[in-house]
Amino acid sequence: KQWYQRRVRGIRFILESSLRSSVDPASLDSELQQLGFPKEHATALTKAYTDYCEEGSEALRKLTLRLPPPTIDWSVDYIVTDSKEGDVGQPLLNLTINGTPCTLSSAKLDTLIHELKTAAECIKNVKL
Repeated sequence: KQWYQRRVRGIRFILESSLRSSVDPASLDSELQQLGFPKEHATALTKAYTDYCEEGSEALRKLTLRLPPPTIDWSVDYIVTDSKEGDVGQPLLNLTINGTPCTLSSAKLDTLIHELKTAAECIKNVKL
């Protein structure tokens, strides 16, 4: 019984990995044969992969980790003068994300915006 379960888990892993990587059917067939599957079994699995590729990809997309949107609260403080330093004139952003507060100067805010834009570009380029 365990022998069959391990085989089924192995086949499932191969097919899920192929779907995630958008492997073309010819490559999948070749790889299955190189792993020792008889040609007719590799062909049958490749046909099932081809027939249900879109549905399988959609099912995997639904299973991926999804996080709820963050709760964000913010305000801007503009300190005109400081008793110790005199004229300051630097705006500060008070930011609270999911209950965690932080204060950012304009330079830190510029850095944060740049890093978030870079991260968004990286995420766009990820192929699912």
